[in-house]
Amino acid sequence: MKINNKFVFLILFLIFLGVSLIAFCYLKHGMKKSEISEGTETKAKGIMLLIEYKDTIGLSNFVNEMEKRNIPGLLMVTPEFVQNNCETIKEITKHNVEIVASNIGAPFWDIPYEGQKTRILEMKEGIESCTGIPIRIISSTYMASDATTIKVAHELGIPYVTARGTTDTKATIYQVEDYPDVKILSVSNIPKVQYKYGSLCDYSYFERNGTPNDMMEELMRAIEPLTPKEQARYGANHKITAVSHTNIGGYLKPWNDMWINFWDTTKDKIEWVNLDKFMADADWTLPLWQIPINKNNPYAPEKIKPLVPYEEIEKVQNPCKIEEMIK
Repeated sequence: MKINNKFVFLILFLIFLGVSLIAFCYLKHGMKKSEISEGTETKAKGIMLLIEYKDTIGLSNFVNEMEKRNIPGLLMVTPEFVQNNCETIKEITKHNVEIVASNIGAPFWDIPYEGQKTRILEMKEGIESCTGIPIRIISSTYMASDATTIKVAHELGIPYVTARGTTDTKATIYQVEDYPDVKILSVSNIPKVQYKYGSLCDYSYFERNGTPNDMMEELMRAIEPLTPKEQARYGANHKITAVSHTNIGGYLKPWNDMWINFWDTTKDKIEWVNLDKFMADADWTLPLWQIPINKNNPYAPEKIKPLVPYEEIEKVQNPCKIEEMIK
């Protein structure tokens, strides 16, 4: 029987078309699954870092809002502030907040060994005498540290040290080859030119003519998945440190509203974790000489120009008091 060539061609064409459609649907389905999987894997890890050296009004209110949402945090304070507010600080530590012993007032850059060791011991002992909880992380103004700070931390058995940011809004963990028992937390920084070199902090915006919306935009950008280029350049672990001076974030209503909005609208995009989980995976293991140090300080008096004076900004009505947090 003679077979019509056109008929054969039509059959082959239909078979080819069917196979192509099946392959297209499979690839499309597979890509969607891959995208979902990647989205899950790249969910940012975050930790709140609080700073306070004035009073505890905004601090108590801010910690209360964090606790409602099961958000852990760190609190940077000096031993002097702790001693003056001991009972409040002891209560704060019961609400998933760990103390960062800090030298607020002067950065730990280029301070000689004896000066740093003396002050860090004062910080450690002054805070521990109130809280009874060992200090595990130290800092100073601008989150600053240097090679001497790392050496002292090693000698005193302190496992973590903060550093001014080196990788834009991505927080980066450095494992120090010279002192394997010490890790450096290089905090999130603001890359936008108007606020550059400031930490990702409400104070950085407030003091330099910024608004809550300015900070919200950067926070939202910071939790977007890292691109392959960013991972290669800065390290693969997607982490951010979101920072508040709690006399701003916990007491000025527009800023407090911004934080609450950020927390409540990003539950599926960020995992809030405690200090040990945040520090668990180092991005880089490097000798001390090779770990970058950022000494930029944008807070010269001529650059501090709030859009609206602190006194004129609406305050949070009936902020939560420490007595209301006692369980």
